Amino acid sequence: MHFSRKIYINNRPLILTNSAGQYIADHPIAAGYLLLTGAFPRNFRQAKKHLAGLVSLGVIIEDISVDALIRELNSTYEPIEAAGGVVSNPEGGVLMIYRRGKWDLPKGKRDDGEAIEDCAVREVIEETGLPKLNLGDKICETYHVYDQGGTELLKTTHWYHMKTDKAFELYPQKEENILEARWVAEKKLGSYVHHSYEAIKEILFESGKRWQ
Repeated sequence: MHFSRKIYINNRPLILTNSAGQYIADHPIAAGYLLLTGAFPRNFRQAKKHLAGLVSLGVIIEDISVDALIRELNSTYEPIEAAGGVVSNPEGGVLMIYRRGKWDLPKGKRDDGEAIEDCAVREVIEETGLPKLNLGDKICETYHVYDQGGTELLKTTHWYHMKTDKAFELYPQKEENILEARWVAEKKLGSYVHHSYEAIKEILFESGKRWQ
């Protein structure tokens, strides 16, 4: 069975796969990625260094053993879990937040012992001030590597469809560096995703949102 996982590092993709040929056939842009063979520590180090370069498009690490790829990934980075949502209102608005110079979707880290669905709802409410949410189906998972206090973390974020009963007034969580929360008409999402992260574009697309 073909396996692939996309992990964002510096907003660029690291692809782990057991068949680089199949992945490139499915995603032609990946023909321009650096290809490394083997789930070795040196390849993960080289991938990170390459992804920090200004001209890097992406990196593929191929190994026939999926277990080896996942084992080395979790050995290289400390895994944490988070959850968030794509929130829609009855008027066709999609909830976006503005944080650290980018338009983003609300999300946050799971507390110990917390169900991932409860985490998703709690974090969206906390970050946007919504009074209530209706949780829907899961959309997808995304993977992102970042540094926090000298520790390199691998964050797996679980994304869910969410709805509100109306376009409630929003109250961005300032202590989480959220400067603005806004309802955005779906057809106008293009100008927002242009100033967002690659993963956010993919989540919105996977959720069924389409923009001009």
